[in-house]
Amino acid sequence: MNLQYLNWKIHLENPAEAEPDEWFKVFSTWIPDAPEIFIDVADYKHVPDGPVTLLVGHYVNYSLDATGRRLGLLYDYKHPVDGANEEKIRNSLLGLLRVAKRLEDDAGFKHKPKFNAGDLRFIVNSRAAAPNTPATLEAVKPDLAKVLAKAFGDNAFSLEHPTDPRQRFSVQVSAKGAFDLAGFIKRLS
Repeated sequence: MNLQYLNWKIHLENPAEAEPDEWFKVFSTWIPDAPEIFIDVADYKHVPDGPVTLLVGHYVNYSLDATGRRLGLLYDYKHPVDGANEEKIRNSLLGLLRVAKRLEDDAGFKHKPKFNAGDLRFIVNSRAAAPNTPATLEAVKPDLAKVLAKAFGDNAFSLEHPTDPRQRFSVQVSAKGAFDLAGFIKRLS
């Protein structure tokens, strides 16, 4: 299986403090100076179960996301990439973590986001490439587990695969213990 269109979501520890208008302002400041080609920031507060504030890029989108009624940062890489699946999983996870750390450190927030590095969702945003089946889980799990073992340690996390065939393939990752973003990034780099 050649994994493409990888997404990650990291959930907020302080979702009640998240202010979509603050995220909109902060994301807007990223457009002119980013190495990524960002196109626009969009307000989707009217969507009950999806993106709330979306930074649209040519290659990647970042959003304050409420899918599953849980607020967090969604990293959505939109173009195919080369390499082995383990490398793609690691690089996409690092992309998410670096953006989450940048958001935590951004002085533009009055209500600073705080992310729970031990509460992640891995998503393949292509039903054609990765149908939501047990067979896809068996194909993806070895590479995903290798990356997560580097980040959390062996047997320091659990994986849960929601099996609704109408949904995209995803795996909920729950760490056993507390993990900070800086340490997480260092272990994966």
